Amino acid sequence: MTLRFQYFYYASIMMLACLLTGISFQYYTDPAIPIDWVPNLLIATNVRRNHSERSSSDSKVNYPWTDDPTCRHFSVQFAKNKSLPKWALTSFPGSGVTWTRQLIEGVTGIYTGTAHGSSESPIVDGNHHGNEAEHDCGCTILIKDHGYPETHQPFVGTGGPYENRGILLLRNPFDALFTFGHFLWSGNDQRGTVSPNVFNGTDWDEYVIYVASEWADHAERWIENIQHGTVIFYERLLQDTENELKHLLKAIHFIDPNHPPVDPERMRCALQHKNRLDRKRANKPKVPLRLMEHSRIMSSIERVQASLSKKGWPLLPLHLYDLHKPADVLRVLE
Repeated sequence: MTLRFQYFYYASIMMLACLLTGISFQYYTDPAIPIDWVPNLLIATNVRRNHSERSSSDSKVNYPWTDDPTCRHFSVQFAKNKSLPKWALTSFPGSGVTWTRQLIEGVTGIYTGTAHGSSESPIVDGNHHGNEAEHDCGCTILIKDHGYPETHQPFVGTGGPYENRGILLLRNPFDALFTFGHFLWSGNDQRGTVSPNVFNGTDWDEYVIYVASEWADHAERWIENIQHGTVIFYERLLQDTENELKHLLKAIHFIDPNHPPVDPERMRCALQHKNRLDRKRANKPKVPLRLMEHSRIMSSIERVQASLSKKGWPLLPLHLYDLHKPADVLRVLE
């Protein structure tokens, strides 16, 4: 009898320990914490959530090209739950990720998700459900994430929530500087703009320092973390959309089961309708940068270029960049 009691006692202790371990693991691997690199002087943009409020298990369908008789039959919907691995689509804010998501969804027919919660505005006007997906649903082709790759790692040295899978979207930081600035100072309005007068003073100076540092930090940390994936460039997407999209899809091993590797009609429709106005600013006023501000961002470009070179990845397409000659130089030229 004593032996049986001891056996039952130790078995109960082991079961309790396993239960507590499971609870602790869930807490540390999926906490709801703010993005850690938005500075205090700026408006807090998004908060990563444990789960979205709605389930993505049902088949919510969107038809992105209803006005085009040759494309209106193409739909975008969720993949079957737990059928896809988690891939990050990561970028510094203001780098064109919303437009990139539209292209990816158009070509694949599968929703992209977001790590920043279902309260984030949908990427297109109308019946779009991608942002409602649970972060771990395994039902989205890529997951937008502005955070660092180490976010939510349960243990130091692990691959992070995406297990070292990611697509890094890079844009000319001079352009991202103003695009993100309009978003922040217009009250987090994805189509909002502000007067050029806002880009002046102490807050602007601190903001430029922030962007110069964080644009490079974000890129370098993802370049180092990603083992499966690649880098794509916003400017190349603009110039040669089809080939840059194919480069992205090849990197995530996407194959259309009906039209391998990519449905040519879907690609045609995506390219034909790539200039959508959803979440797009019609006008983004800019101001000439001072020499010191310009130098900070140029130094960030050099940092990322060196990191890409070390990785053996394609380099920043500087020939496609507007490098925004500083105001000091412009005055000399005049």
